Amino acid sequence: MRPTKLFFTASLAMTLIFCSTAFSADMDALRHTTALQRAKLQTALMKKRLNLTKSQSAQVMTINLKYAQQMEPVIKGDGGKLAKMRQSMAIRKAKDTELTRVLTPTQYQAYLASKEQMRQQMIEKIMQKRQRAG
Repeated sequence: MRPTKLFFTASLAMTLIFCSTAFSADMDALRHTTALQRAKLQTALMKKRLNLTKSQSAQVMTINLKYAQQMEPVIKGDGGKLAKMRQSMAIRKAKDTELTRVLTPTQYQAYLASKEQMRQQMIEKIMQKRQRAG
């Protein structure tokens, strides 16, 4: 195997390990919430971070609720971590596609940046917990 291919494979494996761990912790925290609670929280955060108009806020709330309801069986189901991660990724991808029809290009880029920032924070929290555990 060429060094660059080996590096890419190792990087991908590490990313999947961190993402699945973050995903698992995320799912555990969400188990005790309703779809409506999650949609309202997401909409409030997006409204604040993206400076949404009233019209956009209403549309975003509808989208967030739709996809929060689709995530309900994934969050509260008994499937394996990898299967749940695949399902949630597909749902999030569909949601992101729908959001592109509501958000301006600038807002959408800020939305993506915010998602990445939250993912990084989750990974940092997991790493801190692992370091404390020894």
